[in-house]
Amino acid sequence: MTQLRLDHVTKIYSAGTVQVAAIQDVSLDIEEEEMVAIMGPSGSGKSTLMNIIGLLDRPTTGRLQIKGEDINLSMSDRKLARLRSEKIGFVFQSFNLLSHMNSLQNVMMPTTYSDVSRGEAKDRAQELLRLVGLENRADHKPTELSGGEKQRVAIARALINNPEIILADEPTGNLDTQTGQEVLDLLHSLNEEGKTIIIITHDQFVADSCSRSVHLLDGKIVEPGEYVHSKANTEPWWQKLLKIVAASV
Repeated sequence: MTQLRLDHVTKIYSAGTVQVAAIQDVSLDIEEEEMVAIMGPSGSGKSTLMNIIGLLDRPTTGRLQIKGEDINLSMSDRKLARLRSEKIGFVFQSFNLLSHMNSLQNVMMPTTYSDVSRGEAKDRAQELLRLVGLENRADHKPTELSGGEKQRVAIARALINNPEIILADEPTGNLDTQTGQEVLDLLHSLNEEGKTIIIITHDQFVADSCSRSVHLLDGKIVEPGEYVHSKANTEPWWQKLLKIVAASV
């Protein structure tokens, strides 16, 4: 079954009367239990596409579906936040752990927006820390953890609400090669257990480990060969917007 569907999605950013499309007419299906890499140079639209898939931003036009359910552009922020909490777990390059919380509290944090009791949330968080091999680091704050440990805490946090989709933004970007491989192995294990994994990356090694890759260039999905030959000459959409605005002043 199709887990995620984008149908002719476009996102336009405006500065006064000037408009630039960050992504243009993107159509994409991701099936259940796939592990997909989304690749592209800086400014190609990867982050914009990630924000739309993650329900952090709304497309200007087009349709987004999760498991056949339309994500209506007119949905309230509260309903989008609820869907995001239930359907999607996020893993970020910079970990995004709260420095004043220990590992257990960081993992529990997303349940604040769910109906899970505090006791059940604590039990789940402890089990997830065990799953990622950090049960003995539950009381440690982020400053007391290595980069790999921080990312494993972030992965445990992404799993706390049992989401269908794990959306990982450059999950190995701040890690050394060996630690990055360990994090990648953990994501593969989650995929084998039935999670749909979407990785935003510029790392060809990471992309090659996925079941398939989607390549973005100038906000459009392109063939891999076209991406390789053109990426050195691409100009980020936000630079184009700045140039147009500067020229109109």
